[in-house]
Amino acid sequence: MTAHFEHIASMEARTFIVDHLADDTLLGRNGYTMRHSSYLLPYPPSQQAYAKDLIEAICTDDLPNRGVRAAVVNLYDLVLSYLDEQELWVPLCGVEEESTREELIMMLQDTLNVSEVIKPAVEDAIRAADCDIVFITGVGETFPFIRTHSLLGELETDKPIVLVFPGEYRQGADGSTSLDILNIPSAASGGYYRATNVFDL
Repeated sequence: MTAHFEHIASMEARTFIVDHLADDTLLGRNGYTMRHSSYLLPYPPSQQAYAKDLIEAICTDDLPNRGVRAAVVNLYDLVLSYLDEQELWVPLCGVEEESTREELIMMLQDTLNVSEVIKPAVEDAIRAADCDIVFITGVGETFPFIRTHSLLGELETDKPIVLVFPGEYRQGADGSTSLDILNIPSAASGGYYRATNVFDL
């Protein structure tokens, strides 16, 4: 049964999340086999600021106090770094005024290809972090030119991944899960996820 909290940053929600994510079975520690590899931590988009503070508190205080090393990988920061390193800001800004929204999104999707750019960048960040668990943030800021369901399906890491997601979690009759990012129906956003909702643990 899915746990329900009125506010993502309530003490009850925080305690629930920490208790479950610090579990040795989930983390694959102390002789246990890792339970799953991918998790979803959905929250209402209206609670974005609270969710940001919550993840910071969990990763810098709560989990380390349980002996768990947590890392945060922000997709938006990775995108900005890549565009800066490749000197792509000026070309993109140059075509922005004369392009439609759809054309600009397609250009960004081509430039920030999940398989060739985003996946390697995330995996490099995870290796550099030397952690037990990884929280991926910046999902709303990079939608729709980065499709996180594709990213989760391609990531190769031995660490559990928690996707911090601004949207509504849904579970289909066939057991599949989807998230309506920013409350946009998944049929429009293409959100199909094979991952476990943290609030279902």
